[in-house]
Amino acid sequence: MDFSLFHMWQQMGLVAKVVVVMLSLMSVYSIAVAVERWFCFRKGRVRSLGYIAEVQKMLGANGGLRGALGVDERWMGSPVARVIGSGVGEFVRGMDDLRNTVKDPADVEFVVDGIGRSMDRVREREIANLKRGLSALATISSSAPFVGLFGTVFGIITAFQNMADPSKGGGGLATVSAGISEALLTTAVGLAVAIVSVWFYNYFIARVDDLTIDVDETAGEILDRMLREARGQGAPTAKS
Repeated sequence: MDFSLFHMWQQMGLVAKVVVVMLSLMSVYSIAVAVERWFCFRKGRVRSLGYIAEVQKMLGANGGLRGALGVDERWMGSPVARVIGSGVGEFVRGMDDLRNTVKDPADVEFVVDGIGRSMDRVREREIANLKRGLSALATISSSAPFVGLFGTVFGIITAFQNMADPSKGGGGLATVSAGISEALLTTAVGLAVAIVSVWFYNYFIARVDDLTIDVDETAGEILDRMLREARGQGAPTAKS
């Protein structure tokens, strides 16, 4: 007998063909998500590192966060730039508003605390954006084996039906081989799709964690810098 994929496809029942088509679509979708996420993470990582390097250079040159204002616009696509850029912008505006009105050094600390909460909200949005599509990979990796098993069940049913049909050989090996090969093929396809999808999912979750660490570390350093600058600005005013 011919056990080529093309011949097995021709011998498959309708349900098994539908299962294989569904698994093929799930595989194509998971690969498309993986490719899109790979380019997104690569762009975000490269631009985040570039943004961090430029901000560090500017802070070392003039010693103030005002010099970092607007730098994030030159590094579009960087999660770090969006989080830190929003915080720097709010800090500069807040310090300008408090320059002639602050009476208590604690007021500037309240401003920095509010900026920290605002940056946390932007951070959560950025992390959610980084995870876009990963839930689909998780769903495919967990459900593909069961979709394949669904086709396996119908393949076994086909094999038993052929065994019970005297016109198809009445139980010989050649009679049941088509149903068994159909069952095994859908199982193999389901496992292959699940394995690839779970590999993609775990890889990108690790990349999300890496970028999250970059955001958290940079945000912590910037908030410390904001607090020092805010105290330095508020102290003279508090004495007057």
